[in-house]
Amino acid sequence: MHHSVEMSVPSAATDGTLSRLAAIDGVLALKVERGAGVRPEGDVITVQTLNRSVDDVLAAAAEAERHGPIAVATGGVESLVATGAQGAIDDDADESPWEEFERRLRHHGRLSLNYVLLMTVGGAIAVAGLLSPPVPQALALAASAVLTPAFEPVGELAVALVRRSGYAIRRGLVSVLVGYLLLAVGGGLAFLVLRALGLASPKTLASSEGLHLVIDPTAADWLVAAGGAVAGLLIITSFRQAVLAGALIALALVPAGGVLGMGVAALDVGLALQGLQRLAEDVALVLVLGGLVVLGKDRLKHHGRRPLA
Repeated sequence: MHHSVEMSVPSAATDGTLSRLAAIDGVLALKVERGAGVRPEGDVITVQTLNRSVDDVLAAAAEAERHGPIAVATGGVESLVATGAQGAIDDDADESPWEEFERRLRHHGRLSLNYVLLMTVGGAIAVAGLLSPPVPQALALAASAVLTPAFEPVGELAVALVRRSGYAIRRGLVSVLVGYLLLAVGGGLAFLVLRALGLASPKTLASSEGLHLVIDPTAADWLVAAGGAVAGLLIITSFRQAVLAGALIALALVPAGGVLGMGVAALDVGLALQGLQRLAEDVALVLVLGGLVVLGKDRLKHHGRRPLA
């Protein structure tokens, strides 16, 4: 995956920006349309760049903002061909710039109707799975991890803490609190329905392997969860969003939220506290270990560059 960057910059900044962009080794194609910008007014510069140089390109756009308003759009390029640059293209990096992975996390963790419904449905499926025999239980827990946007709001909060952005921290906290409350609500409602149907008895709970995995994890379970926390932010920051479900399956975020709701619905304070404890512990893993991944990427790959927005 390579990058195309289109920036609308003030006309007074165009020549300086072009000079900076032309000096970047990874910039393979550069085009300017003078006077083409309407909002914001100015010139439009289009850059085709190697992924490893996109931070330098965006830094040049940030410099142009000193002359007035700018607008920048970035996008992945599946194929890029340039005379004499095939080796560099083949060896390009697989990192996502701040602007893209932050926007991806905010999009999936935003308090929209879809987010609310998916979190609620995910909690219900997780609890239904926990109260099922082993094979359908495994399928249901995997399904709930795949369809529930439970990792993104916690990942958003981890990134916000690394950035030390009060605005982003507030958004992340609200998304986490509301989202996981609805996850628990979905789990509690599913438990009440299944109990009314005679499918959620104390015997069923006692025999649930998935429930014991959530409330009584072994050292191996914690290693799996820690790996999921690290992998989740590695995936998000490196153009591998399609495999994010693997990280969520490794963590117990969704079933733990379901167990919390199930304990409240069953008026079982002990079970609710066990679910809350495991949920808090897995969230802490993502915040600490995932935050370390983002911090390392910031220092080693992005060299401390602050995002444009």
